[in-house]
Amino acid sequence: MPEQNSPRVNWNRGAAGPAINAPPAVLAVIGGLVLVHVLLNLLGENWRVWSLFALALIPARFTDPGFPMIEGSQYWSLASYMLLHGDWMHLFFNSLWLLIFGTPVGRYLGSGRFLALCLLAGLAGGLSSLALHWGEEIFVIGASGAVSGLLAAAIPIMYARPAQGGGRPLSFGELVSNPRALMFSGVWLALTLFSGAAGWTGNSFAADSGIAWEAHIGGFLGGLAAFYALARRAVRPA
Repeated sequence: MPEQNSPRVNWNRGAAGPAINAPPAVLAVIGGLVLVHVLLNLLGENWRVWSLFALALIPARFTDPGFPMIEGSQYWSLASYMLLHGDWMHLFFNSLWLLIFGTPVGRYLGSGRFLALCLLAGLAGGLSSLALHWGEEIFVIGASGAVSGLLAAAIPIMYARPAQGGGRPLSFGELVSNPRALMFSGVWLALTLFSGAAGWTGNSFAADSGIAWEAHIGGFLGGLAAFYALARRAVRPA
């Protein structure tokens, strides 16, 4: 593919826009998460308990036929767990990071591919939690798997190589050899592991408010893979 046809990201400042200049798909996802949380709080304790058993990822459901559940929920919960949050602080941080890192990804990929990346990263995060906690009676909730995937997808865009008319996202080979991108990823990994030990915000275990750090890492890797798979055109070095 000729270099002049490579994808571009235009970082030039244009005319003043709205205060929150995020793609509609990003705002729609945040709005959906907020709506679910508001409705569950308005509906009361019984509905919040029901939502955990209907939507949260519970590894015990894959190994214990007697565990209370809706038939089939063990499968759809690999995605639906992202709709639930433990409290307002949990929702706030996930929404904030989604806005920050989802905006450049949404602009580059477009709405459909952006939503697909969120889903794939969330699934990767859910599968990572399932693998490391197979058969355990825990409730994994939160959208941080998808958020971590968006963060990963944003890295090759944030460190785009200069090109005529804007910038070109890093290819995977350029990404793993870029010191700044690697340092950013390393800091994120360190904070993720520390948050898992210290109990910061993120994907949580509803039972003890712990942090499902493995969902963060699984989502990060899934989001990075999804970005290169979903990119509009092959991303190649100059």
